[in-house]
Amino acid sequence: MDMSWRLNVRAHFVAARAAVSHMRARGGGSIIITSSNSGVIHYAGMIAYATSKHAVVAMTRQMARDYARHNIRFNALCPGWVDTPFNAGSERQMGGRVAMEDHVSRNIPMGRFGQAEEIAEAILFLASDRSSYMTGQALVIDRRECLGAA
Repeated sequence: MDMSWRLNVRAHFVAARAAVSHMRARGGGSIIITSSNSGVIHYAGMIAYATSKHAVVAMTRQMARDYARHNIRFNALCPGWVDTPFNAGSERQMGGRVAMEDHVSRNIPMGRFGQAEEIAEAILFLASDRSSYMTGQALVIDRRECLGAA
């Protein structure tokens, strides 16, 4: 729990706090906090990770409220399954790559892993003026539970 908290919550808090003073001086900006789809839904057996990712979403929303008057936007990026080496631990827990791919195909609306390039597009959107009216949001990138399906 302590390690998850330091990495997933405190590190974002420290980085955001350092950026805010520079953004205030420039008249605004956009801060993107990395959460996870685990920050808006619940998984069995992932208490430390899910708790820290939920905390990140709450922290993002609080900072959005606190700094909107300074034209500083805070949004949380909540990617689902993206095909990267980060999944190695989950792959082992699930019993191998085939089992993980089966899980993704059954539980992700698009039936596949996301690609890093797709996540990059969401980051570009959140960082740009195209999202200038958006703050305090948890942008979920692609999970069935978030769409209301079981």
